[in-house]
Amino acid sequence: MKKVRYGVIGLGMGKAHCRVIAAAGSRLFRLTAACDAAPQRQELVADLGIPFFTDPQKMYDSGLVDAVIIACPHYWHPPLTFRAASRGIHVLCEKPLASSVGPARAMIAQCAKRKVKLGAMLQQRCRPAVVKARQMIRDGAIGDLFRVEMICSSWFRSQKYYDSGDWRGTWDGEGGGVLINQAPHSLDLFQWVGMGLPRTVVANVATREHKMECEDTANVICDYGNGRIGYIYASTAEEPGQDKLTLIGDKGTMIVENDGISLGLLSTPISRHIYESQRLFPGGGEQKVTSSRVRVSPKKTGHIDVIRAFTRCLLAGEPMIATGAESLVELEISNAAYISGYNDSKLVRLPVDADQMERLLDRLIRTRSTGRGGNMRAAAARDMKKILARRT
Repeated sequence: MKKVRYGVIGLGMGKAHCRVIAAAGSRLFRLTAACDAAPQRQELVADLGIPFFTDPQKMYDSGLVDAVIIACPHYWHPPLTFRAASRGIHVLCEKPLASSVGPARAMIAQCAKRKVKLGAMLQQRCRPAVVKARQMIRDGAIGDLFRVEMICSSWFRSQKYYDSGDWRGTWDGEGGGVLINQAPHSLDLFQWVGMGLPRTVVANVATREHKMECEDTANVICDYGNGRIGYIYASTAEEPGQDKLTLIGDKGTMIVENDGISLGLLSTPISRHIYESQRLFPGGGEQKVTSSRVRVSPKKTGHIDVIRAFTRCLLAGEPMIATGAESLVELEISNAAYISGYNDSKLVRLPVDADQMERLLDRLIRTRSTGRGGNMRAAAARDMKKILARRT
C-alpha cells in the first residue's frame, strides 16, 4: 500500500470518523466507503461522494478498503472484525473492543492468525497532559506508585440521551452502562498511566438516578498487592463532574486534571522518612513539599491522531496509539467490576473468567432487560456462529 483506503462501519459515531478523514486531506490515507444498516444514514455522508453499503460483507468484498473503522454497537465488533480479518482487512475498532473479554480475546487471536493489524480508538492517550504524565511516571518522577485514583464523573448524560437510542444503557444492546460506554477511556488512562492490570477487583455498581437497565454509577477498588491500591469512581449522573487522575508515589504526588498536571515532590521519600523521622506525629517541618505546575503542550488532539498513527503502522511499521491487546486491559477491569458488583461485591481475580462474564450477561439480560436493545447480543452471536462454521 502507498495510501491506506479506509471504510467506516456505523454512522452514529462513525460519521465523525468519516468527516475527519475526509477533512484531513492526507497523502497517506483517504476515505473510500461507508456502511450502516440503516439506508437513510447514507444522507449523512452523501456530500463526500463515496460508495455506501448497508451490508458490511459487501463492503469488505468490494475491494475498496484496506482498513476498516468499526464504530457500531459493541456486540457487533467481534463478528465484523472476524469478517474483516478473513478478507485481509486491518481493523481500527471503537472502544470498547467488545462488551466482554471472551469475544475480545478471540478478536485479538484471529487478527494475529490472519496477520492483520487490530487497533483501538483510545484517542485520550494522545492528550499532551496524559502523554507527559505517563513519561514522567516511567522516568520515576514520583518514585514507585502505591496508590492511583481515577475520578471520571464528567460523563454526564441526560435521560433524553438514553431515550434517544434503543441500544443505549441496555444489557442486550450495549452490554452495560457507564463502565462499558463512557468510562473505557478513563479506565484505560487509569491503567496506562498508572499500575496496569490489577490482581483483584471489588466493586459497587448502581443505577442511582437514570431510568435505564444498566449502571450509571460505579465504585471500583483495584488491589495490586503489597499494599498498592487503585480506586475508580465513574458516573453519568453527576454534574459538574471531574476528570481527575491522582497518582501517589514514594517521592510525591501527581494530579492530572483536565489538560494540566500538578506536581508535589517530597524532600525525603516516604520509604526513608518513615525510618529517619525523629517525630512521633506529623509536622515539625521535617518533611517539605515542593509544589509546581508542569508545562504541557497546548496541542489539541482527537480521533485523527489515532487514525494517522494506525496508518503509519500499516505503511511503515510504526507503533499505533493502542493495540487491541493493550485495549483489553480496561475491558478486564470493567468486566471484573460487573462480576463483582452484580454479585454482592464479591472479590474477582484478574484476568477475568470469560465464561463467568458470559453467564452474568445471560442473567442480567434475563432478569433486567426490557427488550429495548433489540437482542443485539443474540444476533451478533448467531452471526459469529456462522463465521466459525465456515472456518471449520
